[in-house]
Amino acid sequence: MKILHTADLHLGKTFHEHPLIEDQQHMLGQLTRLLVDEGDYQALIMAGDIYDRAVPSPEAVELFGSFLSNLRRALPQLQIIIISGNHDAAGRISYFSELLEKSGVHMSAVFDGKLQSVPSPDGSAIIHLLPFLRPLDVRKFYPDEKIETYEDAVRVVLEHSPIDKSQLNILLCHQFITGGKICES
Repeated sequence: MKILHTADLHLGKTFHEHPLIEDQQHMLGQLTRLLVDEGDYQALIMAGDIYDRAVPSPEAVELFGSFLSNLRRALPQLQIIIISGNHDAAGRISYFSELLEKSGVHMSAVFDGKLQSVPSPDGSAIIHLLPFLRPLDVRKFYPDEKIETYEDAVRVVLEHSPIDKSQLNILLCHQFITGGKICES
């Protein structure tokens, strides 16, 4: 399975009062061309900070919507998986998620105390979607747990999630954590 991973697009960002939307449009065009030209990707994973602000500009929303539409037309079989980051508003990222899921675009829901999971395109793995979480976001679902740090928050969510350890699991997150395991890929 071949996956292209990206994050931190920060669509709508301005730099010294200069909007970067044209540069971002160019970059998304390059990303689309890469996916189309290589043609053998099964999934595009976008790990948070799609937008630069919790309330993105209309231009940024239009740009991202156009990107997804163009990508879907060019590569109808490509699975697209998106989570919210610390710059995004989870509710804005998850908007229309049920409708989009029918077309192979999976967007993380607002955190409800559990991991959201989708099978990989080839069925060889489960991809778990963990939108950006603050300790406060997790405490309200697990009041009996000691949750003071970001690492505590992620640990508690993982401990309380049904993860089948007999198969390959991929955690898609946008978090401040340490202690991950590094592999050859």
